[in-house]
Amino acid sequence: MTKIQITDVTLRDGLQAESKTLSLEDKYSLFQKLSLCGYDRLEIASFVHPKWIPTLADSEDLCKKIFSGSVAVETMAFVPNEKGLERLLKFPIAWASAFVAVSETFNQKNVNAAIADTLKSLGALVKRTQAEKRKIRIYISTVFGCPYEGEVPKTQFESVLKEVASLGPDEIALSDTIGVALPMEVRKALEISKAFYPVEKMALHVHNTYGFGVMNAETAYACGVTKFDGSTGGIGGCPYAKGATGNLATEDLLYLFFREKAAKAFPWEKIGDVLSYLKNKDLSVSSRLADLFLKGGNPYGIQ
Repeated sequence: MTKIQITDVTLRDGLQAESKTLSLEDKYSLFQKLSLCGYDRLEIASFVHPKWIPTLADSEDLCKKIFSGSVAVETMAFVPNEKGLERLLKFPIAWASAFVAVSETFNQKNVNAAIADTLKSLGALVKRTQAEKRKIRIYISTVFGCPYEGEVPKTQFESVLKEVASLGPDEIALSDTIGVALPMEVRKALEISKAFYPVEKMALHVHNTYGFGVMNAETAYACGVTKFDGSTGGIGGCPYAKGATGNLATEDLLYLFFREKAAKAFPWEKIGDVLSYLKNKDLSVSSRLADLFLKGGNPYGIQ
């Protein structure tokens, strides 16, 4: 079976929606622990204006600490625009990530711009990023539902996806921003996507608000997707969507695919160290395997 690739977003998408802000030293300790978990990539920072995401206001300081020594894991950071990219380029971060929504309202609430304007700025961002010999992922948000508009027409998704694909990003991540997707909807979205962008370059970023995250990941894998996002402990969510708490937990993803022989063996004790750390910092740890670990159990089938 084709092996999956995991991008852990704990340090960015996880922390950005938490009510508690970790200190710089705590974030660096968390990075060190995450880097031992065998994840393929870590999204480590967000180069947005501090007033928008105050919990990540020290992203540059964190990167200075991270890259003061050697870094063994591939890294990615979020940039909202070229000004954010300039900040990223100060560091040897391999991947930039950026955003556009399918929902016009959500796009306005998130970046204070129309979708058409965001797509224009993304075009320049992709060119600049790749000219600087970095790679770029574009998150397409609210693919499966919007907290303001509800269900977004598939024709709107197809239109946005077609425009994003034409920009030539290195990855596109379909995002279930508020965790409402059903497996059949994931399948349909990927059927549409395949006409415009290679499925092997697509990623799935899901939240687990209604508990369908693992099912949706398995459906995407059956459709050819091998790149998945998770947040260790399932922490975080979307700060612009009330009630949409809970990224899909990285450990739940890994456990599913390991049991199905689509993921390599992972160091459960190292992930357990992260879960304990997050819990001790009073972050919103919420996943099946976290519950098991925090009660002193070990996952079935993991040696």
